[in-house]
Amino acid sequence: MLKQCLWEKNNTIAQSFWQNGKADFPIYDMHAHMGKHYAIYMARCEAADMIRHAERIGVKRLCFSHYAALYGTDGNEIAAENCRQHPDILRMYVGINPNYPQLMRKELANFDKWRPYAIGLKFLADYHKVKMTDPAYSYALDFASERELPVLCHTWGNSPFNGGPIMLEIIQRYPKVKFFLGHSIFGDWDSAERCIKENDGNVYLELTAIPGERGIIEDLVRRVGSEHILYGTDLPWFDEYQAVGGVVSADISEDDVRNILYRNADNIFGKEW
Repeated sequence: MLKQCLWEKNNTIAQSFWQNGKADFPIYDMHAHMGKHYAIYMARCEAADMIRHAERIGVKRLCFSHYAALYGTDGNEIAAENCRQHPDILRMYVGINPNYPQLMRKELANFDKWRPYAIGLKFLADYHKVKMTDPAYSYALDFASERELPVLCHTWGNSPFNGGPIMLEIIQRYPKVKFFLGHSIFGDWDSAERCIKENDGNVYLELTAIPGERGIIEDLVRRVGSEHILYGTDLPWFDEYQAVGGVVSADISEDDVRNILYRNADNIFGKEW
């Protein structure tokens, strides 16, 4: 029934996707992870398996942080080595743990060494139990601000660490940082809208966990415009097919779909990133 409805709307992107099982344009997955997670078994969590899955659907860039960086000590170098082995698809966020300030400074000192694969920073405040406005993040945020880097932040509605009011405050403190709001402050769509509209074009909503929720993509596009939304999956937690299917199935224009899946990332990083 869903296929039939989309075809009746002459949604050629959806038609091509259903028929070929692959997009006929590049897809940029802006939110993935790599490595084993302490709380769950994931069969597809290392580079080769993740890339094999992503390439089947047409992913051109898979942007990830390594769990060994977010929870351990050596994960950023592991991430960089994976990027060196797969330079045509992998890009990395340097994982930041505010509980280890000396390690944070050491890792950021290596940022230029990891370019061009390192594209920004990754914060996981809910898991590290450090509020985004805490001074523990200042060094990393100052670093990102000086370089006008993206920072992918885990966010969630009503979180005491990275909920809507907290994110709005930190975004306004750092207008030169490109904030990617992972999960789009899930469930607090009013705050997600405020974070976009009350700032000067430096904030993007990232869709992880949303494509499986009916009507949310349409609502976010109406609220903030597709130019402020990025595609992401949290791979290996979520599946590329489910996530892309949710975007192309949404009741939005084909321009909106293209903005979300690749155009916005091209505008942020340039076409040769």
